[in-house]
Amino acid sequence: MILRYLAITILFVLFVTSSDPHFGSDLSWVKIPKQSKDDVRELPWMSQDSFRHFLHDREQLVSKKFTVTDYYYPTVNFWFMIYTQFESSSIVIHDKSNLSLIYRVLDFSSLHKKGLSRNVLYVLQQKLADERILKLRSDLNFLAKNPFSLDSRAKVIYRTLKKASISLPLEKNERKKFFKTLSSNIRTQTGQKNFIEAGIIRSRPYKTFLKKYFISRNLPTELLAIPFLESSFNPRAESRVGAMGAWQFMPLIASYFVPKNSKSPKFDYRSNVGVISIAAASLMSENFKIMKSWDMAVTAYNSGTKHLLKTKRDLASTNNDIDLEAIIKHSDSEHFGFASKNFYSEFLALVHALAYEEEIFSNIHREDRFNMTSDLDFYLLKCSILIEKHLSEEQLNDVLYHNDNITQTKLSYPRGTIFTSKVVLSASKFHKLNLTQMVATKPKDWIGFLKNQSCSTK
Repeated sequence: MILRYLAITILFVLFVTSSDPHFGSDLSWVKIPKQSKDDVRELPWMSQDSFRHFLHDREQLVSKKFTVTDYYYPTVNFWFMIYTQFESSSIVIHDKSNLSLIYRVLDFSSLHKKGLSRNVLYVLQQKLADERILKLRSDLNFLAKNPFSLDSRAKVIYRTLKKASISLPLEKNERKKFFKTLSSNIRTQTGQKNFIEAGIIRSRPYKTFLKKYFISRNLPTELLAIPFLESSFNPRAESRVGAMGAWQFMPLIASYFVPKNSKSPKFDYRSNVGVISIAAASLMSENFKIMKSWDMAVTAYNSGTKHLLKTKRDLASTNNDIDLEAIIKHSDSEHFGFASKNFYSEFLALVHALAYEEEIFSNIHREDRFNMTSDLDFYLLKCSILIEKHLSEEQLNDVLYHNDNITQTKLSYPRGTIFTSKVVLSASKFHKLNLTQMVATKPKDWIGFLKNQSCSTK
């Protein structure tokens, strides 16, 4: 009897672990198909000069504050390619230290057309990519032992290095070390073009207001590339560490700028594009005051001013001329890893991609670029009301569209709740904020504008 129960328990554990993405593949009741030679194919990739006319800003659409210098050009070129050339059905195998060194671009579009569940697709795609990585690592380790080999696999590596303008060390031991380092530096990056394209469409209703607001704050409008970098401009994006919304604010940072959540557990201003963008403008203004330059202020959005300043102080003991370039070159801080070192280059790539978006993302139809010119207005609720009862169908639909944090219509929202809308809301129940008020204060302090104001719930 005990053996029978033990056998049943073992079978149950095997079933759970095979269907749990933390242990194995999510079967989702879909039979995993056999691999075919068409499931993955290799794509050509662009040379260093392919995007020069965009990155050198031929039409001068980008502020000189964000010029792509010679130092940043190779990494910006890489990220520009990721954001504008390859969709999420592609994986780029590259060197994590030198982004000019690209080994393979794998295309899984055929696999994506098979109607598989997301987890099954991920497992198969990763398995096929891992096979290529294993072969590549084996070839590099072979060269680490045979650094002057001229066999066929060595020649493929040599051609790849030549394409990336990388010279081989001449001394035998240095060359061995060189190939060993390459073997440990292999990284993969999934394409992002379709995500950025979707983000451009999502951003359309907010574009007019956001540009006007950032200009009113004397902030470069290029900073509006950050929510594309953080979330592909997705108001509902949530990270594993608790960041939320288009700008991916953490709860603690958000608490300095926006009001606390209402009684509804799902109500969070971080998913309200208008409100959290104003908070982001305040944060970026503070970052610039602290860091004194936009490259450092933008990087601080990812790394935090505290860690960036500490890294700067640590390096200052050996070099007084410390800028972001020096930090990227010399910092080995645990708080300044791959993501932090690449954040500014990713930002520059998106700044230039968005500046030329109609040319680069030409398949976005004009009808998808809707609602661009009308402004977005901000209102404070004067007293607690049930919005379903006090808003017309047109008003309610517009409020739900522009306020992703409002998900329940049968809920009474308290006095001071912030609403954004392109439809006029009743002056008896809502106080409309003007641009001067919104520039002068943080959203968490806006409730002060309701002093001595009352409303009618009739």
